[in-house]
Amino acid sequence: MCGRFNILTDAEALLSIFEIMNVDFELKAYTHQYNISPSPRNTQINEENAQKLTQIPIVVGNKHGQKTMLSAIWPLVPLWAGDCVPKYSTANARSETMTQKASFRNSWRKSQRCLIPASGFYEWQKLPDQPRKQPWHIYHTEQSVMSFAGLWEKGTNTEGESFVSCAIITTQANEMMSEIHNTNHRMPVIIDPQFRELWLTGESQEAYSLAATYGDGSLKADRISTKINNPRYTKNDCIETLTAVDIQ
Repeated sequence: MCGRFNILTDAEALLSIFEIMNVDFELKAYTHQYNISPSPRNTQINEENAQKLTQIPIVVGNKHGQKTMLSAIWPLVPLWAGDCVPKYSTANARSETMTQKASFRNSWRKSQRCLIPASGFYEWQKLPDQPRKQPWHIYHTEQSVMSFAGLWEKGTNTEGESFVSCAIITTQANEMMSEIHNTNHRMPVIIDPQFRELWLTGESQEAYSLAATYGDGSLKADRISTKINNPRYTKNDCIETLTAVDIQ
């Protein structure tokens, strides 16, 4: 799974990295976020709850190679859920079942695929004889901003306003991630730059082939403080690497 991540860059960098042609919102509000977590479950999507909802930038494309960055609610709100964040988690779509599962199959059928920018993500490791899990910060050693594979959906609330929502696609963990996420053995699907266009606009079978486990070599993981456990903690020290003294 991938239930928490960060974006640690500025707006201009995101536009450049993803070769964005159009932006339909104020992007600066969505950069330098250290602890992004999904919107609370059972939250109605309306103006009154705007501050409660988690919105993140996503990248969508068209057949002409043009990319647009949208603001999307996380997690994905299926069509049958109306204008309410579901009571069960739709933050992640499992690659093995996303084409058939009721929450995600409409997005997949309509090729509503997206890229979700992330500087890093967090997972928790269960340790022997320890009451609390050890959090880790995982990031790419060669890409300042990764691309998570995602699905998006469009809905309309009772006030007649349209909204976009999204889910991060996950797959089987690689060797490094299996040691860290040692309860469920999952990780986000990461799309390298040369395959972004294929994921966004390619045929379904070609795109599906990209929803695979990412290799170990380009990812690094640092042990970090349990401050990250609190979804409301957003200070930059939540990703500081623990020293040997700290860990003991």
